[in-house]
Amino acid sequence: MGEKKPKSRKNRNSVLRRRLLVAGLAVFLLFDVALVSYALTAQNPTAKAGTAVEPPVVEPPVVEPVETTPTDPPAADPVETPALTSLPPTRILTALDATTLWRATTGDCPAATATPELSTDAGATWTARDASADTDSSSILSIYVDSESEASMVTLTAADCAPQRVTTFVAGDQWQEYPDRVAADWYVDPADRATVNSPAGSFAAPCSSVIALAPRTDSTAAVLCSDGTLFRTSEGAATFGPGVALPGAANLTVSDDGYIIVATDQADCAGAQLLATSEEPDGALTPTGCREEAVTPSDLAVTSAGGIVWLWAGDSVSTSSDGGTTWQ
Repeated sequence: MGEKKPKSRKNRNSVLRRRLLVAGLAVFLLFDVALVSYALTAQNPTAKAGTAVEPPVVEPPVVEPVETTPTDPPAADPVETPALTSLPPTRILTALDATTLWRATTGDCPAATATPELSTDAGATWTARDASADTDSSSILSIYVDSESEASMVTLTAADCAPQRVTTFVAGDQWQEYPDRVAADWYVDPADRATVNSPAGSFAAPCSSVIALAPRTDSTAAVLCSDGTLFRTSEGAATFGPGVALPGAANLTVSDDGYIIVATDQADCAGAQLLATSEEPDGALTPTGCREEAVTPSDLAVTSAGGIVWLWAGDSVSTSSDGGTTWQ
């Protein structure tokens, strides 16, 4: 029995060695796992075991608001005030002397008729005359008075609205056509207000629209443009002097030593303002009087003879012997 004891001790030693070997291997594996975990932790210190590693969050840059200085709104384009434009007068008034006058209204050709009126008592009364009954006359453009019994008119023919001259030698009781004589007269054809016709020929006007014409002789005259500018010529309309601006000018006539202009919308006159000027191409305009009544610019007509000025406005013809300072 004593001989079997060493074998049992040997077996127990063998088992113990195996257990130690297994335990050592386990410790080695645990140590190895610890090393791997340490290595991973060193590369990503924020990573934790068992959780996914998220990429770093990049915050957007903070943009500070830019302070802007208020600016004035862009300036609007300047608005141009249209120039005051005068219409061609619809009335004609012509005086021979202190007692004899002719007047007429005019209109569009061929609808208008040539029916002037004659006064032999300074405009107190008027007698109608019919030039259309004896001639092919329509619109009246101008009236020229040569004597108490003789007068001529430049009219447009009803047939084709061409300018012609008609004349009476019996104070308007009868009229005769003289179409070949119209070339010797001053006139502006409404169909072409950019041209002035004079005894010297047809010439370009100093503006695009002449609304009134006042001839003194075969070579001297004044024209009034639709913008109120006055031009004078001493060469039969071949050339004109410098323009004199008068916004609101409505009509004009000749005077003993120059011209008279009638205007509206003037600062010192609530009605029809009269201004005088010389026949010199650059003569100044001088206010001479005012008729303080409401007027229609295109209905104004003015004439002068023997120191008297007549103004046809509204329903009456007024006279002034002091240049328009006082009226009767």
